[in-house]
Amino acid sequence: MLGAENIIDFFHANGASFFTFPGGTIAPLYDVLLQRGIAVFTARHEQGAGYAALAKSRLLQEPQVVMVTSGPGVTNILSVVADAYFDGTPLIVLTGQVGTADLQSGRPVRQRGFQEVDTPAIVSSVCKHCYQVTDPETLPSVLRDAYALSMIGRRGPVVIDLPMNVQRAEVHCSAAEVPVPAEGQLPHQQVQEAVESLKVSERPVILAGQGVLQSGGLLALRELAHQHNIPVVSSLLGLGCMPGDSPLNVGFVGHTGVQVAGQVLQEADFVLILGARLDVRQTGTCVDDFCRHARKILRVDIDEGELAAPRVRIDGVILGDVKHFLNVLSAALSTPTGLVLNARGQWLAQIETWKQHNTTDAHEDLSPKTVVQFLDKVTAGKDVVLTTGVGSHQHWAARHFTFDWPKRVLLTSGGHGTMGYDVPSAVGAALTYPDRTILCIVGDASFQMNIQELQSIRDHNLNIKIIVLDNGRMALVSQFQQLTWGSDPTTGNVLNPDFVAIAKAYGIEAVTVEKAEALPGTQDLLLSNKPALLHCRITPHADVLPMLLAGQKLDAMHHGDIQ
Repeated sequence: MLGAENIIDFFHANGASFFTFPGGTIAPLYDVLLQRGIAVFTARHEQGAGYAALAKSRLLQEPQVVMVTSGPGVTNILSVVADAYFDGTPLIVLTGQVGTADLQSGRPVRQRGFQEVDTPAIVSSVCKHCYQVTDPETLPSVLRDAYALSMIGRRGPVVIDLPMNVQRAEVHCSAAEVPVPAEGQLPHQQVQEAVESLKVSERPVILAGQGVLQSGGLLALRELAHQHNIPVVSSLLGLGCMPGDSPLNVGFVGHTGVQVAGQVLQEADFVLILGARLDVRQTGTCVDDFCRHARKILRVDIDEGELAAPRVRIDGVILGDVKHFLNVLSAALSTPTGLVLNARGQWLAQIETWKQHNTTDAHEDLSPKTVVQFLDKVTAGKDVVLTTGVGSHQHWAARHFTFDWPKRVLLTSGGHGTMGYDVPSAVGAALTYPDRTILCIVGDASFQMNIQELQSIRDHNLNIKIIVLDNGRMALVSQFQQLTWGSDPTTGNVLNPDFVAIAKAYGIEAVTVEKAEALPGTQDLLLSNKPALLHCRITPHADVLPMLLAGQKLDAMHHGDIQ
């Protein structure tokens, strides 16, 4: 069996789909796919292929395969690899490479082979591991180990660099089955401390990160919260852990989160942090004031490195799977006493009062809030995957759309913050769930990063609705510049092309909306079974408000000119 056959057969047997942008040094893999009759999605750019694969990986929580050629293929896929690494998404990246005889291999030259780059050196800081296969007989073990590594512990991308001669060489054995990791034991003493702290807490809160979703602990979290009257704050990537319309859902916390989430964390007497990174976007810069009234802050995570390097005060840590912890905790907890339940009822009433007094974003004619809430209403009751790029639109969508995993899912770039994540991720979502409503909310700047994937949408007739929030500025950076320096060179007053004309050139129906009263007239288009683009000329000066700025505490965000 050839090396290329070994590769394709292994990943196909493990349920992976294949995504690519073509190139010469991975051509042997295409030949095997053709022979086997296995479908491959071909994008219009390496990022288009990568983000489509990444979207499917996140939705299914199983690694998909993206294949790129050597040289520029590797450098073009780098942002996708970094996104997968920082947001803990399992992904297999197959990179073509020149033959082993042409590898630079430490020689005092910049390059020996055409389109040769030192792939391991380039990707090593943003992936769990990069295997460069130089001996064909090691290929089966590399495939097995790479797949397992992408799923073990905190998930992430694994890169396999494949010289041409290895792909075409005879391999005399096949990859074995991927081992299933055993469930680890939780430290009894720390779990018991969590039980005791929660039993007597009158103002508890759970901070739920994406680790809850990745562990499969969603139902366990919701059951715990409902049975014990515990409100839930989420990270940006943890949105949907609690249904958005649940009284126990507080919203997401941090730099562009909702004020009430910060208030709840600051006033809670017990804080349970589940699978959240606690990066600066979540905690703000006033780390000494984080959760200032908490008697105990307990953190549970699968990533030992995160637990060992906290940015804020942490009183106890538990290394382990979040779902496993939630099941053990729930089994050990008894029903709270009447006094505790009464206190928690008052706590929830206080939170509800805070919600009523916390507004976000100004109310204007065609404000971003108006558009997103209209989309939320139109798709109410439907299963939705909503993708965004990066910018103000990302945070407006996170604030004003109702998420409820797995029925109403947000896909966005968290740690790496990559513009252009939007359209190709929507493509991946539509390929994964062709019967769902796929919304892509994107800003005018981010949209143009991977606009070429409109052709992928047309080629496959994907039922994706793209909503461009066009304010003629790169608003999030512009807002930062205005707050800091009083002007916004390079980001304000951006001249944009005719997005409707571009969409129509790709064969996609498109309309422009400039007034709020025109939104209801787009409902039939949004509910149709064909791709469409809605170009919304929103208020140019709309900012993301409130916002947690440097030097501000979680419960004292900058409110600007909210009306």
